[in-house]
Amino acid sequence: MTMTLSPALNREAILERVGRISWYHSIPLGHDVVTPGVFDHRPFMHQYPIPARLDGMRVLDVGTFDGFWSFEFERRGAAEVVALDVEARRDLDLSPRVHAGLTPAQLSEPFGSGFTLAREILGSTVRRETLSVYELSPERLGTFDLVHSGALLLHLLNPLKALERMRSVVRGHAVIAECYSPHLPFKLLRYLGGQQWTAWWAFSYGCLRQMIYDAGFDRVDPVSKFALPHRVHKRTVHHATFRAFPH
Repeated sequence: MTMTLSPALNREAILERVGRISWYHSIPLGHDVVTPGVFDHRPFMHQYPIPARLDGMRVLDVGTFDGFWSFEFERRGAAEVVALDVEARRDLDLSPRVHAGLTPAQLSEPFGSGFTLAREILGSTVRRETLSVYELSPERLGTFDLVHSGALLLHLLNPLKALERMRSVVRGHAVIAECYSPHLPFKLLRYLGGQQWTAWWAFSYGCLRQMIYDAGFDRVDPVSKFALPHRVHKRTVHHATFRAFPH
């Protein structure tokens, strides 16, 4: 699978359209344009246990948002990439208090505008599926050689159920990258309450590894720990990556 940059847009037109969107990912769009994301994963890609080539593989990107990883998997030659995300803000795991504080227009705000624009400019064939991770199943989407999840679990009320659903569609292996707290020892889990940035949990490193194992993966290999800069809050967020095998 290859991407072809859209010849119909010049740099000025791309910058104008990029400027209308609030970006989470920094995505190279060609034409000397990179989206101004909150996180730039490019300098840290060596920390993620993703093969340099994915030729012939069917890949699932869970919680794709703007699609940085989906387009990267496509660039690495995946035969098919499915990008999974919810349709609108109302579909997030919002606490009742946060939900009550949002207007109907805010709750109905659609997600995926960044993904759609990047897909168009890159000439990508990645397929976006609007589906909750809790609804993942082999019957809905089939199975995948590689399933990827990045910084998703802390935003979910039931991260273990999400991991179980991911496990159900893995026929090869999964790459789980997640935020963790270096201040929490052993297998501790801190409850944050979902009031800010829809963050429910702070995981210890040991907790994350155990949860992945308890979701049904028979082997969980730790890969890396690193601090990813947050461009807006001018701080770093600790991340851990794991490679998980169903058998």
